[in-house]
Amino acid sequence: MARHRAVEVGEECDLVVAVVGQPSTGKSTFFGHVTGKAVRVAAWPGTTVEMAVARIEHRGARVCLVDLPGVYGLATTSPEEAITKRFLLEGSYDAVLALVDPLIVERSVYLPLELAEMGLRLVVALTKWDLAHKRGVHVDVGKVSSRLGVPVIPISSLTGEGVKELLDALVEAARGGGPRPPLRVDYGPLGQYIERLSRELGSTPLSSTWVALKLLEGDEEVARLVSRGDVLELAKELREEFRRVYGRHPEDVAVFARYEKASEVLEGAVVRVAVRESRASLYLDRLFLSPRLGPVLSLATLFLVFLGAFGVNTGFPLNALMRLAGWESAAEALEEYSLSGLLARAFSLLGDSVRGSLEGYSEALAALVADGILGGVGLVLSFAPLVLVVSALISVLEDSGLGPRMVHSLHRLLRAFGLSGRSLYPLVLGFGCNVPAALQSRIAIDEHERLQVLGSVPFVLCQARFVVMMYFAQYLFPGRPLLQASLVFSLYMLSIALFLLTSKLLRALVFKAGEAPELVMEIPPLHRPSARVVWWNSWIRVRHFLAKAGTVIFAMALAAWLAVSYGPAGLASDPADSYAALVGSAVGRLAEAVYGLDPSSSWKVGFALLYGAVAKEGLVTSAAALSNVEEAEALEALGLTFQQAVGLLFFFMFYIPCLPTIAAIYYESRSLRYALGVSLYLVLAALVVSVSAYWVLELFA
Repeated sequence: MARHRAVEVGEECDLVVAVVGQPSTGKSTFFGHVTGKAVRVAAWPGTTVEMAVARIEHRGARVCLVDLPGVYGLATTSPEEAITKRFLLEGSYDAVLALVDPLIVERSVYLPLELAEMGLRLVVALTKWDLAHKRGVHVDVGKVSSRLGVPVIPISSLTGEGVKELLDALVEAARGGGPRPPLRVDYGPLGQYIERLSRELGSTPLSSTWVALKLLEGDEEVARLVSRGDVLELAKELREEFRRVYGRHPEDVAVFARYEKASEVLEGAVVRVAVRESRASLYLDRLFLSPRLGPVLSLATLFLVFLGAFGVNTGFPLNALMRLAGWESAAEALEEYSLSGLLARAFSLLGDSVRGSLEGYSEALAALVADGILGGVGLVLSFAPLVLVVSALISVLEDSGLGPRMVHSLHRLLRAFGLSGRSLYPLVLGFGCNVPAALQSRIAIDEHERLQVLGSVPFVLCQARFVVMMYFAQYLFPGRPLLQASLVFSLYMLSIALFLLTSKLLRALVFKAGEAPELVMEIPPLHRPSARVVWWNSWIRVRHFLAKAGTVIFAMALAAWLAVSYGPAGLASDPADSYAALVGSAVGRLAEAVYGLDPSSSWKVGFALLYGAVAKEGLVTSAAALSNVEEAEALEALGLTFQQAVGLLFFFMFYIPCLPTIAAIYYESRSLRYALGVSLYLVLAALVVSVSAYWVLELFA
């Protein structure tokens, strides 16, 4: 069976992608979105039907998209279907894109199912994703993808959602080399006939199982491509034998089996929620879509929702309020029995057990396993509950229809800084933790906005920095809560200003992308969110975090532990003898020159800076450990003046938030250069703000 270039696409292409789908699945809209137009270049050979080819540039490749006529399956019943089938059988292409309408997913999944049987390098796009949400239709994309064995990407050609991810998947599939393992379908008694004929066929460009099945179905076009007469004769004999034994045509059995498989693929993966406009919905629309009241309500709702999420995970901000009220023991109990507290306690007990078991063999091995490896795993897993709860809450907002109203109400304000209303989620999330905020950058409209969010969100002050902030506030203004609150409020306002200013600078100067992206979106009816849909979305995000960003975070955490635990003399019992302390000394000399620190404390500040880059809450702890004092006395032990403390506070707040955040930026941007560039920018910006504050205070001292 030979394949050749049946159609010349008329373009110079690095990669050719055949685009197929049932009629009215959104192919024209998709072409219009990715190219601006579909260029008509020629007629299909031997027909009057025109062939549309669009060329785009993506990830350094010239990709030609060949628009094949709409078909319901690969049974030839019209000239258009014959063209599509012939191109898939004989044409020269690198990958296939199958478009599926989620509104009629039960019917439209039949075609990609058969394409997956062929063993093609296939990518499936669920189109009209915004409309599906509006109609209350939800599809568990991960479940459908795993069952079909091919990537499945939800997209909206109207808003652009998912289109970049789809093009990434197409380029990856097209460059993937040989064919994929074909999807297996249970054809019952027909299966033994398929297997026997498949063995006679041997190796074929398409799945030999699929080719054998089509021969048994009596498919004439596939038969023409098989040049061996003995195989065709055997196929005819087996076809007649099956009809004689079972009293049914093989093609009827095949169609029924495919629909059974389609039902298996979609079982438990599609949820339909009834949506309707009620009086309460109309009232909420008037509130959240109001130009004046809408933004205030949206921000207040998001803050309350995310404060609840962080309260469950870490106790923040209730623990901070308890400490301000003098209820230290209650705050500690809340932290200990929060999700992250319980997880930390479990890993601490596990680490102690492992250390006790291994110390008899090797102290270094015990420290490596108990503190380095288990500590790194514990750090990664400590973010998992937070990512899960935050993802669940965002899914509730989106699925209910309230989220799109919030995005719409704040779009005008954020647009002035080169952002769309969608960046609202990562901005507010950042006040709890920058890691899930960076992960939510994928909600952005275009790639430039996504990178803007990644480059700006580290300025948003997270809960870990709040702890450090309160230590400094109490040191600077002891017994004066009004001044402490004013300092904290000023730092939060400055962090928002830096977030917005950085976003504007990135779009205008770095990306030169012009104005903010247009927000084109449907406002779906309000309805009760589906618990199943919320779980799907939440679990998928947690799984991706653990599999992708989690590995980078673990590697960084282990490297940081090694730097703190080892020095030129080997295992360092005192952090002052570690490699991190040596580097901290170099950093301390810079701090000594900039802030006029005493040499006896400058190296401790440098070490604390490095330790704080791993996890901000460890910044004060490390300074206290090096001075051999309690945490409450750490800043006093460093002998800082008021001006030095303020300058260092500003630097501590805005330089690298933590290594897990940088890992998340690297994972989301897929660029080490961008992650390092953001890190350098954060340090320089923090230095400018910090030195400015320090010298202004010095002038008025």
